[in-house]
Amino acid sequence: MNQLHTLLEQTKSYLINSIAPNAAVIDYDSQALQKALNGLAELGLLGLRIPKEWGGLAVNQHTFDDFQELVARYSGALAFLQTQHQSAAAMIFQSENIALKQEYLPLMSQGKRLLGIGFSHLRRDGEPLVKAIPVNGGFLIEGTVPWVTGWNIFSEFIIAASLPNGEAVFGVVPLVETQQGNQGLISFEEPMELAAMTATNTVAANLQSWFLAEEKVVFIKPQGWIHENDKKSILKQTTFLALGCALAGIDIVEAATKTKSFVFIEETFHNLASEFNDCRQAIREAQENADLPLAEKHKLRSWAIALSVRCAHAAITVSSGAANLKSHPAQRVYREALVFTVSGQTQAIKAATLQRLVNSKTPQKTIKYSQVIHLSHIIDTNIPQWPGDPPVELETVAELAKDGYYLRRFSLGEHSATHINSPLSFHSSGIGIEQYLASSLVKSAVVIDISHQAKINPDYLLTINDIWDWEQRNGKIPADSIVLVYTGWQEKWLDSHQFLNPDSAGVMHFPGISKEAVLFLLKERAISGLGIDTHGVDSGQDTTFTVNSLMLETPRIVLENLTNLEQLPATGTTLVIGILRLKNGSGSPAAVLAFLP
Repeated sequence: MNQLHTLLEQTKSYLINSIAPNAAVIDYDSQALQKALNGLAELGLLGLRIPKEWGGLAVNQHTFDDFQELVARYSGALAFLQTQHQSAAAMIFQSENIALKQEYLPLMSQGKRLLGIGFSHLRRDGEPLVKAIPVNGGFLIEGTVPWVTGWNIFSEFIIAASLPNGEAVFGVVPLVETQQGNQGLISFEEPMELAAMTATNTVAANLQSWFLAEEKVVFIKPQGWIHENDKKSILKQTTFLALGCALAGIDIVEAATKTKSFVFIEETFHNLASEFNDCRQAIREAQENADLPLAEKHKLRSWAIALSVRCAHAAITVSSGAANLKSHPAQRVYREALVFTVSGQTQAIKAATLQRLVNSKTPQKTIKYSQVIHLSHIIDTNIPQWPGDPPVELETVAELAKDGYYLRRFSLGEHSATHINSPLSFHSSGIGIEQYLASSLVKSAVVIDISHQAKINPDYLLTINDIWDWEQRNGKIPADSIVLVYTGWQEKWLDSHQFLNPDSAGVMHFPGISKEAVLFLLKERAISGLGIDTHGVDSGQDTTFTVNSLMLETPRIVLENLTNLEQLPATGTTLVIGILRLKNGSGSPAAVLAFLP
């Protein structure tokens, strides 16, 4: 798990530092695109599905999907191009042609031999566009391959040609004009003027009496193979390219929340991020369900496609007139969304996508639960209070016997008892608690247990290693979720001195979350909130409130003084957070309910 995590982190670092700043140029400049591809090769990332004995990394399907999503998030052109090469490598590995494997796979893993693919025409009905006739020692191929990506970048590509019996032969041919001694010829038309990803140099290939020698044959597949393969791969590579494009759009919307102080942009970001998380999770669950009907898979694929288009459109909207500039990221992402809409398209996917676009209403959200648990402490006058906070006061102002009803006045600080903090408490330009969107107060949650460490060391801070260990057992923390940290400190609630645990100098000692961990959770997991069962997500010794300040740079969730966290599962909980909508509130006492699966 950690090795795979390191691979993805290495990939993300390269993409952020070397690709993202040049994404616009990479989109239309083939030399810049080839340089970007070479960078992946230097990192050993072009043989992810090739077994280690052939020089590859042999990552699992989930890691490969994560990689595809990650690359598409930062450059659609690079994602599309490297996908062609990775697909060609996977096909050659599946071949029974050992000599071909020996010749190609080690070099393909290192990026020293780059191959594309050209067989999408097999999906077309009617007369085959490319035909092959068996001859002595191989096959003679005639026809036109309408789409081949990577001209002048890849040296070869895997072609598919239909045989007289309906089968298809796949073989390696040059991606450069070549004349054979027997008058066989392969030539290429000028690169197509595509609206997006122009740098991929997509061309049509013309073959005249081209002799495909047996030693260059990858395999022969039965009639209808492409359609069966499409059914198996509906929720794999191309789907995650669309999800990566959706994330690119969401990134642009999130950036706008930091420069444009409009609640509706903030709401858009949270809603899209939440839907992305739901869509991705549904696809992951579907991948594990071998019995899921094909129609349901089509619906999920079309959801990812429609989401990428909508996120890209949102990016255009928040970017205003600047989005008309060809160099603007929103413009590029919008065009990439159109490409991923038709990538790997079948008639069934086309139908599902159109149905999704026609019926564009957001799916109704439901909370399925078996149990509801209070995560808030009971408020009384003797609860632990932060030094300097106003005391909790409860005063009876009406009595049943005297006034006909019972009523009390209560007074307490905004950060007393179980509470939520708002950006205004740590940033003068931040919003008050009353501006929190209702949709931001219903979130999925995960629970990380560090009670053992906190029992040994009261100053213990949640680390990145703790997060990785948790993910090894429970899977990746979903984006837009709240991370609840269970320290066991809730057991000390009835004793204010133990709960705050001050030393002789008045310095408090209770566990919290490290700066490194919160930065990781924000940047790498895109969480929407933190919660803890101590008096602060910052440790008792942190007088600068580092974690709170980082979390509340935007209106995220910070919950403190929670209880009953030991009753929650590691994943699957939904939180509903009730607040008092105090005008310009720095926070509010919170009634937090946990809906358990």
